[in-house]
Amino acid sequence: MVASGIRVTKTKNDIPFRVTSFQNGDDLVFFPEKQQYFLFYSGIPTPDRCTIESTKVYQVTQLPRYEKPEV
Repeated sequence: MVASGIRVTKTKNDIPFRVTSFQNGDDLVFFPEKQQYFLFYSGIPTPDRCTIESTKVYQVTQLPRYEKPEV
């Protein structure tokens, strides 16, 4: 999956949340105050509640950068 970054916003009741939108149209919504995640599948109005079953820390990887040679 390819995501477009995180959009930070608030509900009408002023509750902060973050949305990660994916290229296929799905949205992952995170409510930091309650540590809750919801996945909205593209075209389906009812979200699926997500649960964290485990976590893992990955090493940071720096991708190679292409630089155009000087002419």
